[in-house]
Amino acid sequence: MLLLRTYLKKENNILKSIILSSLLVSGSLFASDLKAEFTDSKWDGMTIPKDEVCSNFNESKIGSTPPLKVSNIPSGTAKLVFTYSDKTFTKMDNGGHGIVAYKVASDAKEISVPAQGGETFELVDGFEVVTAHTGTRFKKTPGAYLAPCSGGKGNTYKVGIEAVDAANKSLASTELVLGKF
Repeated sequence: MLLLRTYLKKENNILKSIILSSLLVSGSLFASDLKAEFTDSKWDGMTIPKDEVCSNFNESKIGSTPPLKVSNIPSGTAKLVFTYSDKTFTKMDNGGHGIVAYKVASDAKEISVPAQGGETFELVDGFEVVTAHTGTRFKKTPGAYLAPCSGGKGNTYKVGIEAVDAANKSLASTELVLGKF
């Protein structure tokens, strides 16, 4: 019996070591993930601001992307790719609201990304169109980005952010919930 207890204690310690090592490795894998946060207080990640929706539901202006601070940018990053999606509506998920890239200085570890207006191909300096929004099939104005446009049905909008190198190889990523509309 004593021999069995000694064996189990030794096996338990080995198991603890394996688990701890796995946690340390997985923690280091996630340490390079990008971090993104809103820089305008009207964006809270819960509700899309009323003045930042598409032209169908906004008489004062056409909505824009939120300005963001992106940090923990890996070295070798050439640009950040922003994939805007309506996670509730399959036809506008996976970049249906547009995919744009923003140029990054080679040594940047943190940058401020300005807002980009919706329903236009006139882009703020540093931005480029990767894929225009697909809302034109729903009679929306063409452009690089389409602001949330569900009409207040409670759809969830997100942006995927990916750091890529000059060869478009992914270096790190994160996702940020923009809110519901």
